[in-house]
Order: sequence, then structure tokens, then C-alpha cells
Amino acid sequence: MCRARIGRENIPDGTGIMGERKENKGGPTMEQLYIDRMNSAGQGIGRAADGRTVFVEGALPGETAVIAVRQEKKSYIQARVERVVEASPERREPPCRWYRSCGGCQLQHAEYTLQCKIKAMLAADALRRIGGFEIDGEIPCVPSRSEWRYRNKASFPVRARGRAGDVGFFKRGSHEIVPVDRCPVICDRANKLYAVVKNMINYGRFCCYDEKSNSGWLRHVVIRSARDGEELLLILVAAARPEGGALESLERLYDHLKERFPELRGLVVNVNPDEGNVIIGAESVLVKGEDRLTERLGNFRLDYDGTSFFQANPGQAEQLFAYAASLVEGQNLLELYCGVGALTAFLSRKAKTIRAVEVWPSAVALARENGEFNRIEGLTVVQGAAENVVVPADLEGIDCVVVDPPRAGCDKSLIQTIAASRVPRVLYISCNPATLARDAVLLRDAGYALDMDSLKVFDMFPQTSHVEAVVLLSYKTPDSHIHVKVEFGEGKGKIPIDKIAKRAEKYKPKEKVT
Repeated sequence: MCRARIGRENIPDGTGIMGERKENKGGPTMEQLYIDRMNSAGQGIGRAADGRTVFVEGALPGETAVIAVRQEKKSYIQARVERVVEASPERREPPCRWYRSCGGCQLQHAEYTLQCKIKAMLAADALRRIGGFEIDGEIPCVPSRSEWRYRNKASFPVRARGRAGDVGFFKRGSHEIVPVDRCPVICDRANKLYAVVKNMINYGRFCCYDEKSNSGWLRHVVIRSARDGEELLLILVAAARPEGGALESLERLYDHLKERFPELRGLVVNVNPDEGNVIIGAESVLVKGEDRLTERLGNFRLDYDGTSFFQANPGQAEQLFAYAASLVEGQNLLELYCGVGALTAFLSRKAKTIRAVEVWPSAVALARENGEFNRIEGLTVVQGAAENVVVPADLEGIDCVVVDPPRAGCDKSLIQTIAASRVPRVLYISCNPATLARDAVLLRDAGYALDMDSLKVFDMFPQTSHVEAVVLLSYKTPDSHIHVKVEFGEGKGKIPIDKIAKRAEKYKPKEKVT
């Protein structure tokens, strides 16, 4: 630790790039491109004349734009919008001054109605492309109650700059700091607290982390809030525990901040000495105050601490959890990845017993406390990774398994265990449609059918390309048969042979060369 501081121009025909390339002297290659869809990274997608896929930063579906080619590969091209030729009627000027450089948001240049359409499209595309599911029509998308100031957590990376430091968000596609002054998707009180801490970092109050040398102390500033900023928690992610004079300095810092921000509940140092992109470490030190916040969802009071997972958009989480609970049938539930028990509370109103599983130790303790406070009967909370602690015996007598995994989805062995048990229903909540589609295929292959009427997406993260999806899968027993009489030939009610031949040709597998 450092002394005296805490811590140490043709119009396209819809097929792709038109005309010849225009070489900018000393600059990137310029092309004109029609954008027909979006990807999960918030990039527009078009097709080059040579058949390669083109990913375009800052483009929207239905637009024609002059693009600047950034990178060319054998099968794809990376580019950015240089000038919009034909703009989408739902394009807008991004409200945030740092949007074009900051990597936090991807869709601020789209009106909110279009953002919801894009997210429904992304979920449908993943299920078709990865899972091979037939999606008829549009998937319903439930918009967020708030487009701005909805987020209850923000993580600001810190990097050394001489004897001082920079703090903000990472620039898109890099670990370069964009020193934002405020963020429009977090609440006003959290922004004001961030501004004070940012000023201290900029003026050398902390010994900041240097990624290249893996040295320095302060790595991230994390601000969590509850009830629209009525409660705040400040977490400093550091490379080492604060000891002696450094700890005393942090205590004085808390007292100073508490005077300016009465809503500040506590100051916590989270210790993460490991290199890499994981923000939160396993150990936390409460410097002063309390290490938890209290949120209300529906009729439930829920406590969570600085390191436990809690949905970033409480208002939208309330809508999602209520809908998920409405799909549950049966008396006995197994809930995996339960966190601090927020979804558990909503499920409890439909179930007789709930066995909940969570890997994070502090979240397990809070799930038990929240269960007691909200008078949830028949609740058992088990600590451990779901794929390690769930065994076939746990699934006997279970009517529905509820999973809400991280972006990586469920472990394959876990899906196989669930499938082998033939549990009647699996309720899958996903923040990544791609891994949802992957896991749904495994369940489908084991005899489960995806209920398309239940499929719905929720915009949990406005201004970003991320989306939350909910779907119910049901096991179809071999005894369930549908008897259909089909007559071939000519005439009313019969299927022509030539029509069958055309369909067979359409779905004939492509030849493979080995």
C-alpha cells in the first residue's frame, strides 16, 4: 500500500455491399451496406457482395449506411457506421455523451420501442438457429417500467495514471478507461456518490491498480442501491485486505461520505488478488456501517449484500418473477441458482415445498433469512453448485424444476440429470437466449416439449442488447399419442404426392465431404 493514500454511394438492392470499394487515403476502406438484422452484441448485420457476413457497430435493421471497415477475416468483416444514408424511423440521438465510446450500452441510438422488438427478435433467432425450434410470429416482449435510472448496481473499473488514477467504464472492445462523469441508467443518488469517489481517485487519494504490472490496490468501485437510491452501499474491490493505517483511513472516509450521503448504509472492501476479468473476490471486509441493503418486490422484503446476486432492475424483476410463478404447477419445487431468494418468495405462493440451491455462501445465508422474514413455509436452502449437489434422489416427487442460471447456462451434466428424472416440468429463466436454446435442445432430445405459448422475453436491461427470457418445458410421456389419418392423392382433404416430394427435397440434408 502507498503512504498517505488509501491502498497502494449506390443504393443497395438488399443483398449487400454495392459497387467498388472506396479506399480512404490513410483511412479505412469505405463501403455501402444494407442492414437487415441485429446480433446479440448490438451490431447490425449485413451481407457483403462476396457472401461474407458484415457486423456493423452503430447500425439498425432496415438502414442503409456507409461503413468503415475495421477488420477483415476469411468469413466475416467488422465495421462501424461512417454515415447513415437511409435511417430507420426509430433511430434517435443517444442521450449519453459517452455512448459512442463507452461499452456499457449498445442500443441508445434506437427508440425504446425498437429496442424491445430487437430483443424479441434476438431470442427468436437464437431458438431457431441454435435450437432448431419453429417460432411462429413474434415473441412477446415485456418492456421495462423505467427506460432510465433503473439499474441498482454499477461496477466502475479503476486504472493507475501516474500517482493518481482513472475510473469509469471500459471502452468498447478494450480495457481502456472511458472516464464518464455519470451514468444515465443508474439512479441520481448513486451518480452523486460516484462523482465524489471519482474525484478522490483522480486526485490521488487511492493507490490504483495497474493491469499490466498487476500492481496497485484499488481495482473497481462498485455502487449498489435499493429503493431508487434510498439506500446505498459502496464496495471497493481491492487487491489486498486493508490493514492498520489504511483501514483507519477508510473508516474516516466512510464518516466523511456518510455526512454527505445519509442514505449510505456501509463501506465494504472486497478482496480480489487474482488477475483476470472476474470483478468480485471471495473475501469481504466490512469497514464501517452495514453490509446489506433492503429491497421490496411485490409484497416481499428482501435483503442482499454487496457480493450476492440480485436482479439489476427491481421493477422489471417484479414483473418477471410474477409471470414465472404463474407458470408453476404442482406442490413440490426444486429451484436452482436461487440467489438471495427473490424468485423463491414469488414461487412460494404456488408451492407446498421448495428445495432451493445456491453456490454463493452469503447468498445462501440471506436466502434463509429472507425465507424466515417472509414466512415461507416448506423451504430448504442448500449450498453448493447445482451440478454437484443435485442427484436423482432429489428429483423424486418434484413437480417442477426452476432454473435461473448465469449467462453460461446450466452445466450439461445437470441438464442430463434433470432429463433422466423425467420431472414433469422445467421452468427455464435465462439472461442469454443462446445458452437457453442449447439447453432446451438437450431437454427436447430427452422427451421435453417447449411450450411456445409460455415463451416471453422481459427487457431487464434497457439501452443494452441483453434480454431475459422465460419458457416452460413439459415432459411428454411415451403413452401420449396423437392419431392422425392422412390420405395421399388428388381430391378434397388429400395431400398431393408432388407436394410431399417438394417438402422432402427442401429438408434433404446437405452433402458432406470428408
